[in-house]
Amino acid sequence: MGMLDALADRVGRGETVEFRPTGGSMVPLIHSRQRVRVAPADPALVEVGDIVLARVSGTVYLHLVSAVDAARRRVQIGNNRGRVNGWTAHDRVYGICLAVDGVPRAGAAAKVRRPAVRPAGIAARRLDLLPLAVGHAAEMALVLADPALYAFTGGTPLPPEALRARYARLVAGSPDPAVVWCNWVVRLRQDGRLIGTVQATLTPARDRAELAWVVGTPWQGHGYGAEAARALAEWLTALPVGRLVAHVHPDHHASAAIAAACGLTATRHRQDGEVRWERPGP
Repeated sequence: MGMLDALADRVGRGETVEFRPTGGSMVPLIHSRQRVRVAPADPALVEVGDIVLARVSGTVYLHLVSAVDAARRRVQIGNNRGRVNGWTAHDRVYGICLAVDGVPRAGAAAKVRRPAVRPAGIAARRLDLLPLAVGHAAEMALVLADPALYAFTGGTPLPPEALRARYARLVAGSPDPAVVWCNWVVRLRQDGRLIGTVQATLTPARDRAELAWVVGTPWQGHGYGAEAARALAEWLTALPVGRLVAHVHPDHHASAAIAAACGLTATRHRQDGEVRWERPGP
């Protein structure tokens, strides 16, 4: 098995890979030994001009899509010198090139195959993380009713019907096929009450997830936020997700402590006035 065959197998299983292909058939789009990043592709979304990792007549190429036959669920593959490798079926289009030497390929991230990731129940020592449902809105409106919860994040408490509409959007999932939304409510196992939420926004093409959390005011100060966030981080790592990220207001010391408990470290980067915390992948 050659290098591209092995990489096609990995990408076909859902991995995002980086490697340095050799040869000059894709110059100037890809020069020999330039570093490329390839993520699993949704073949139905690829277009003429996309660079894909595909098998044609038994050989794997990192070449261009030169034509699309949507009705027959196939694409034509060729290099950048005018040679056509041939037509291949959607199930032999494994990946799409996202970047060359760190420079993103325009529009490629939107054509990454959406992973079959759905929030599952997660058990922590004192807590249960339950996949968010629209029916949680009434109880969560009470949990999130204290205006003090929004001192650092902005916004105001939502009434039950507005929160129900928001949860319906979250449960429906991200409209961006390159992004996956996962949301949980946090239940205190001792009495069965909901006490907060945790969420992860996954970007598989970048092998990262952004974490967020909130615990209702009456339950703060007991370590529940750190316990829930750690359980979520462990679940994400097992998927696997490489890089974990969170954004925390510089004065929100309790939230910063939760980020640190998840193994994240503060960076110099700021986004909308918040500090980016990161745990790099392997």
